[in-house]
Amino acid sequence: MREAEQRLAEHIRDNSARLADACTACGECYRACPMVARTPALADAAADTVMQGIRDILRNGAGTPEAVAFAGACVRSGTCTAACPEKLDAAFLMRLASLRVRGALGDTPRVTAKHDANWSARVKAFARLTMSQEEQAKWL
Repeated sequence: MREAEQRLAEHIRDNSARLADACTACGECYRACPMVARTPALADAAADTVMQGIRDILRNGAGTPEAVAFAGACVRSGTCTAACPEKLDAAFLMRLASLRVRGALGDTPRVTAKHDANWSARVKAFARLTMSQEEQAKWL
């Protein structure tokens, strides 16, 4: 592994551990996420259980299937950060979890966009969040 890749992997590991320790798994970020309703694997998932799974992923664990689905569903809307009562950068936390389930540290990817049949729909949903009604009418 090249030096830059090693530094990036160390950055991901260090920040993953730090955020996993700081997160209380209250689930407020999960409840605020616009992608939860658009992700069938999360239909019956409990917010605190999913976030416990996210913390497990950040700590090098396998997480739960729902936590992997949640990390894979993230489109970086940022609504999670504003919802966090601990004032964590929840968007960064989710980005790290997303990187990890996609194999950024050399692990076998557990989720990939090219195998995700709903990826395009999620990107479109994210675009709607950032567009005015007029822009949506014109472009979508």
